[in-house]
Amino acid sequence: MLELLERQKRLTVNQWKIISAAILGDMLDFFDFFLIGYVLVFIVGHWKLTFLESGTILLAAGIGAIPGAFFWGWMADRIGRRKVFVATVLNFSLATGLMAASPDQYGWLFLAFCRLLVGIGVAGMVTVDLPLVQEFVPSSKRGFVGGIVTSTISIGGGHLSRADHRLARAVPSRSAAGADDAPDPCLGPGVAALADPPRPA
Repeated sequence: MLELLERQKRLTVNQWKIISAAILGDMLDFFDFFLIGYVLVFIVGHWKLTFLESGTILLAAGIGAIPGAFFWGWMADRIGRRKVFVATVLNFSLATGLMAASPDQYGWLFLAFCRLLVGIGVAGMVTVDLPLVQEFVPSSKRGFVGGIVTSTISIGGGHLSRADHRLARAVPSRSAAGADDAPDPCLGPGVAALADPPRPA
């Protein structure tokens, strides 16, 4: 199978579907990662957050990313990249949606904890995303495919800023986090249908 893969000159329709799933995954990944930067603008005054509290919320995802990358990378080698890809989407999607339930009293601690979980999932997805895609394509196309997947990351951030601008007028600031999370579950079924990539015996 690996020999047939290496002899490919053009990408198949199925390979383009896998690439598209990875692109959408990366967009949603960074969409969730940078979400707090937009949400914090609406809650910092209402909650009267100090510099330390705001900084803790903003840094929490970065701190969670460190163990998240190691853990999900290790899990990918044990149970397969496809399963871990789906698990990381659920990880950061559920954690982001949970942000909408932040209480008024000590809400910044709850929010920071949610962001810690988001960081674990976001870093885990980045760890398995590109290896998953590149194992499905011939080595002559891996640089090209990697460039396509990573170059679309900023689109997720652009969509996020537009969505939050509209949501800020229609819903309470706390609910914006949950509403922004709505596109994430759409990715799961598409990736779940993929087979695991070929591996040498």
